[in-house]
Amino acid sequence: MTCETLVIDLSHHNPEPDWEALKAGGIVGVIMKASEGETYVDPTYQPRKQNALAAGLATASYHFFHGNSAAEMAHYLLVADPVRGERVVIDHEAEATLDQLIRAVRYIRETRPDLKVTIYSGHLIKDQLGDSKNSYLAINTSLWIAHYTEEAQPSWPKGTWPAWSLWQYTDHASIEGCSAPVDGNRWNGTEDNLLRWLGPAPRRLPQPQPLTVFVTIQKPKGVEVKVMVEEVEG
Repeated sequence: MTCETLVIDLSHHNPEPDWEALKAGGIVGVIMKASEGETYVDPTYQPRKQNALAAGLATASYHFFHGNSAAEMAHYLLVADPVRGERVVIDHEAEATLDQLIRAVRYIRETRPDLKVTIYSGHLIKDQLGDSKNSYLAINTSLWIAHYTEEAQPSWPKGTWPAWSLWQYTDHASIEGCSAPVDGNRWNGTEDNLLRWLGPAPRRLPQPQPLTVFVTIQKPKGVEVKVMVEEVEG
């Protein structure tokens, strides 16, 4: 089952969305750029993450990878500051080698084994893997494939990933709450599984329910009873 657009991804290139409108329009999660290279920090990441969570959206982050595995991943984890169970994404499209990509994944898996790792890529990962199977990536990552096509399914390196998880099918999705086109992503599964895949889903505090108190008063004949009710906190 392939769901229609449930996830968008954003960076500083995208205008600020209307978060409540995104949620109301059916968007479930937002993946936001956190960092790039060894030093760059996307200035929109932290405030947008907080705004998305406040609106009840699930969030994840990505890092635009240039190939300096350990230094870049250390920078990414510091900037993104992911909580246990959160999904982190390595954006692999800047001509880094496959070995560099594997070392980056290994750094995260060894440094933060509590996180979930995804590879985002398009032609580059298809060219590098071909039909071969890379056992390390197959076991330790999932695939977010970029392929802009009118076909019902993208093409992807099936030897390593028997199925894709997320498919970026366009960079011109028209989404309620966004003033300009954004990247649209389809999810390969159910909405509940998408929330589990993204990581810890935002939780709203339950609203307090009104409490009804019943009081019985035995009133002697001829005695007037007056009751004062006062509301207290807690």
